[in-house]
Amino acid sequence: MVCSFLILDWWNSYPKVKVIPIVTVETVQDKIDSLLQNSLREYTLAGIGVGIVKDRKIIYQNAFGYQNLQTLDSFSVKTLVPTASISKLFTALAIANFLSTIDIKADQRISSLSIPTSAENQLGQLTFRDFLEHQTGLKNPGLVKKLFSPDVAKPLKEYGDHLWMEDHQIPDSLPYEYHDGNFDMLGFFLQESSQQSFENYLRTNVLIPSGMTHSFFTKQWPIDTIPAVGYQETLVWRRMEPRPITFERSPSPSSGLISSIEDLNLFLIHLLRGEMGIFQEELNWLTPESGEAPLGFQKIQLATGEWHGHYGGQAGYSSLLIYSPNQNLGLILLVNTRDSKNFRKKSWIN
Repeated sequence: MVCSFLILDWWNSYPKVKVIPIVTVETVQDKIDSLLQNSLREYTLAGIGVGIVKDRKIIYQNAFGYQNLQTLDSFSVKTLVPTASISKLFTALAIANFLSTIDIKADQRISSLSIPTSAENQLGQLTFRDFLEHQTGLKNPGLVKKLFSPDVAKPLKEYGDHLWMEDHQIPDSLPYEYHDGNFDMLGFFLQESSQQSFENYLRTNVLIPSGMTHSFFTKQWPIDTIPAVGYQETLVWRRMEPRPITFERSPSPSSGLISSIEDLNLFLIHLLRGEMGIFQEELNWLTPESGEAPLGFQKIQLATGEWHGHYGGQAGYSSLLIYSPNQNLGLILLVNTRDSKNFRKKSWIN
């Protein structure tokens, strides 16, 4: 039995990616290239891409490894992959874009929107800030529920209608509890109030204006034209095996953005443009307190100081998008391998 498992584990997996190391490291780009190549080996990654923006200019974008270990197609800066929770940044900007046009503030109640609900449901008493800060009382499903839930994405409207119309009671205290449903409900509110689909609103008002013409919120998965396979390290042989992804909602405002290093670098430029940026009105709406991270954005402490952005991790994909207005610097990391060794938090990123 054990022998059969070991053989199967080997047979269904792939060896670590081999790269030719840079012999002479002379420039900053050489140093970053070398760090990324070392990361492929050290952390058992299939492919990795990094983009860096400094002073509102792209100063680095490159990728190494493979987007598919079976076909050996290279991972590139154009490779489209699921960005997981980085999607929340875009949903936050979209809800800010919509609500600012109808003069609704972050601290106003959800009931400010004219969305019919049941008399017993108390979600409408919560504010948009509550959802953006994961303080709504919504909880992640338990392990048993996950095991017995059908492995099929539920349409966003069906998910939102069910939660919005059920007899949801708000607990006496609302501590922070990270839950994708908070942002999926924000997407539902946006879709119902704007009277257009969530993915179309995002594309028209956030993605296209920032130049992200190849990015989108997926309504189906897998997609044949998106060949990047997600992987994880095997338990025994320290090789790599595919780890399929499923989305709980379709589209998923919390985790459904498909994008690339090339597109996300353009997004970082706009985040760092300050008063000249196309998202300044949205960022002002999301930042009620001066100096704080925008609502929906995480505070991320690294060796170089405090950054704003978000980690992303889902099935065989890992990501990180961070920027520092003070340093006028931003970084995007996309990897088609599960982060089982905390490589996104290791010192080479710092």
